Amino acid sequence: MTSAPSKMTFRRVGRAYHLLLQSADDLRHVLDLDEAHWVATSAPIDTIHPDPIFLDLLDLDHDGRIRPFELRHAVRWALDTLRDTDGLSRGSSELMLAAIDPETEDGRCILATAEKIVLRLAGEDPERITLDQVRRIKRAEETRVVSEAGIVLADTAEDESTAVFMDDVVASVGGPPHPSGKIGVTRQKLDQFLSEARGFLDWRQRGLSDQGRSGTRIMPLGEDTSAAFAVLQSMRAKVDQYFAQCEAVTLDPTLAQRFGSNPTELNQLDLNDPAVIRDVLRQAPLAPPRPQQCLNLDEDINPACVGPLAQLRRVVLEPTLGGAITAITEEDWQRVKEAFLPYETWMKSKVGASVEALGMDKLKRYLDERYANAVGVLLEQSHTTTFVLDNICLVEKLLLYQANLLTFANNYVSFPDLYRRDRVALFDEGNLIMDGRRFNLAVRVHDRAEHARIARGSNIHVLYVEVIGRDGTGYEVAVAVTSGGRGNLCLGKRGVFHDVNGDELHARIVQVIENPISLREAIVAPFKRLAAAVMGKIQSIARTAETELDQAGGEVVTKVQEVSDQPQQTQTPQPQASGTNIAATLAGGGIAIAALGSSLAFVTKTLAGLSALTILASIGGAILAVVAPTILIAFTQLRRRDLGAILEGSGWAINARMSLTRTQSRYFTECPAYPTGARGLRHRMMGWAVAIAIFIAASGIGWERYQHYRAQRESGTTAEQTTIGPESPKAPQ
Repeated sequence: MTSAPSKMTFRRVGRAYHLLLQSADDLRHVLDLDEAHWVATSAPIDTIHPDPIFLDLLDLDHDGRIRPFELRHAVRWALDTLRDTDGLSRGSSELMLAAIDPETEDGRCILATAEKIVLRLAGEDPERITLDQVRRIKRAEETRVVSEAGIVLADTAEDESTAVFMDDVVASVGGPPHPSGKIGVTRQKLDQFLSEARGFLDWRQRGLSDQGRSGTRIMPLGEDTSAAFAVLQSMRAKVDQYFAQCEAVTLDPTLAQRFGSNPTELNQLDLNDPAVIRDVLRQAPLAPPRPQQCLNLDEDINPACVGPLAQLRRVVLEPTLGGAITAITEEDWQRVKEAFLPYETWMKSKVGASVEALGMDKLKRYLDERYANAVGVLLEQSHTTTFVLDNICLVEKLLLYQANLLTFANNYVSFPDLYRRDRVALFDEGNLIMDGRRFNLAVRVHDRAEHARIARGSNIHVLYVEVIGRDGTGYEVAVAVTSGGRGNLCLGKRGVFHDVNGDELHARIVQVIENPISLREAIVAPFKRLAAAVMGKIQSIARTAETELDQAGGEVVTKVQEVSDQPQQTQTPQPQASGTNIAATLAGGGIAIAALGSSLAFVTKTLAGLSALTILASIGGAILAVVAPTILIAFTQLRRRDLGAILEGSGWAINARMSLTRTQSRYFTECPAYPTGARGLRHRMMGWAVAIAIFIAASGIGWERYQHYRAQRESGTTAEQTTIGPESPKAPQ
């Protein structure tokens, strides 16, 4: 049974206070705690990976985000529905029937449904029910084709004719989606289909030819009216244009020159192109306009219109005007158009076009009431079946809340899972293996530019990694680098990513945000830069010397060639010049060696005058002067590393500052140890051991030199007092 409420308890985690949530009693405090003390106040669903149905149930307004009022609603509902919250405290996916509170409306419904499910699962424990069992029953109900209130499928029909009728309804007027993925029939769609069928049949009946007659007022040419009207419509504009131009020419014959294409425009066209010529003809008049306002069907016809005009003459003009004709006047043309006017009006009043393809015979048969009645019975049954399915979903909801609610609150109101190595936070997408290390914090990223803008203020070294699945689709994650050094982590570096489902996927770095990673890296960085600078200078000197050597060698070869080409008598003075050059070179080299030796002697003399301790102190001071500012800056930035910025870049609303602890740093970026007892490995501790040994030896030498120096000073002082003291004889002048 539920224990007495406890007091709120907080603990300091990552330099922030988090509400302690370990049981259902602690979960009650979520209802009373001010949202300002929650770690998060908003979280996008697509960055969290618990059960998707659980998240959908939490998201009351279905905006894709979980907000405090939605979590409070879930906690309140779960606590009200359960009278024993032990399963909620344990996060159990197994529900004891005795734990359900029958005093609430939902509790009574859940208990009754759970008891029916237990009876249906004959032979299993009658005192408890699991999430897997409920989902098994749910799937069985969903496979039944009648499983959504007011939506039925053709598969539910008891006879084939009704099933065909329902398929035709869906094909004609559509329908809403069914949980099975198919399209179903609703009462609204059924009524729409029947209404359009009646309308189409009435409309079509008005256009039918009278029995014993070849035509009617609506169908002047009987069954040929539809085809004739289509031809008439295709030529109507051209013929109307011709008779209008004839009227204009009757008024002013000079207007005939302005009809057709403009000569200036024709000059700009490529009339050698057949396509251009055809386009000009299509735009040209049907025929040259005549003041007589008569269209001769056999003479002076635009070549592009000869075929269509002949079809108009054969299909429309001659059947309508009666007999063969060679020309028509404007009055004849008006008679033809007026003959088809009732048909045109009738076509514009057409209704039920969506059902026309079924044909009149089938539509007449479908208006029989037995089809509508059969579908109506199925629709009534769907409400009963849906009621059962809704109750099953209510049992599933309670089980999901009992199993996940406390864990979710510990990743929303508080974040203890983020600071524990034995648990994985709900927003952690998996781990990245790259550069000999394992990175154990990866957050889903939808907008890399926006995430990078926010993550730069986190003081954390961030890798943006593209993860590609087996099907070629992928997504991006932000990976935190929290210990060690940069190593070979650069753009394009490849590795593998293990997601929360255990799948191993391809991974590649696509962007890097530079920030300090560790103090060790900060200490070594100046020396790396110094080494790089020295190596660069040495390489520069080597390149310069190599160039000078190549030039000198080239000059020597050239001079030798010149000497060998000269006559014998002119070669006598050359040895003297060569000897002079060699002597000068040796002299210069001697001077350089002397200067170098003198410098070395000065350095040696200076160092000889200093003690080992002074030398070590000087070297240490120089090193400290270089390293100390770097360490101070890095230490400050490392202390200010904030994991909250990584989540905020992914759309979370974070209240508390989520500082990165030392334990987290080592866990989020770790170098896994080699197997115990493995041979042939050079342990990294050897380098540290050598460094420590050198430091101890140097310290010992320094201490020995310091003691020797002190002894010399003390002996020197004693000797001076003995020689110059009052009792000693005066030194000779």
